[in-house]
Amino acid sequence: MTINESATPAPAPSADRPPVVTTMPRLGRGVCWRDIVREIELEELEREAGTREAA
Repeated sequence: MTINESATPAPAPSADRPPVVTTMPRLGRGVCWRDIVREIELEELEREAGTREAA
């Protein structure tokens, strides 16, 4: 064994579980930016539907 080799090999990535990709930071207490963005999108859709009904 050389100096650069470790005694135990690193575990191979599991094919059963996909890697976790987080693009938005966590806000704390289980709230994510993704949840906030989705809520805003839903409010905009409701507002647009209300505008179409009023016209």
